Amino acid sequence: MNVNEQTPANNNDIAEFHDQIREIELEGYELRVKKARNALFWAAGLIFAGEMIAMIRGIGQFDTSIFITALIESGIFILLALWTRKKPYTAILAGLITFITFIILAVVINTLAFGAEGALRAIVGGIIVKIVILVALIRPLKDAKELQKAKEEKNIL
Repeated sequence: MNVNEQTPANNNDIAEFHDQIREIELEGYELRVKKARNALFWAAGLIFAGEMIAMIRGIGQFDTSIFITALIESGIFILLALWTRKKPYTAILAGLITFITFIILAVVINTLAFGAEGALRAIVGGIIVKIVILVALIRPLKDAKELQKAKEEKNIL
């Protein structure tokens, strides 16, 4: 009987230990997702600043349509960053796709406006920042997927 009395306690201990390990894993996922969230915020700020600098350099004065466009572009990344709290994988993946799309659009627009030189400027301009943001969004994808799956399993959303 002594053995049977200890079995439920041991099973509870194992279950508690497993839950603690899972919580530690989730905290690690959340830390990496937080870095991606910060990258989305940085992308928002850098896109807004870049548009404002381009506006002043290009036309030399304030243009409301460019300002509104910059606000919309930045707003998209801010919303995606906030969405990482609910759906981290989906938000980061959407942010990655959106960031790449904006880079491609910048290349196309600059190519149409300035030819091959404009395309090269769009690609090379801020290349280090673009790479850093892309890496910051790509690296946590696997962790974000696991975190989102765990949240869905626990029905945390």
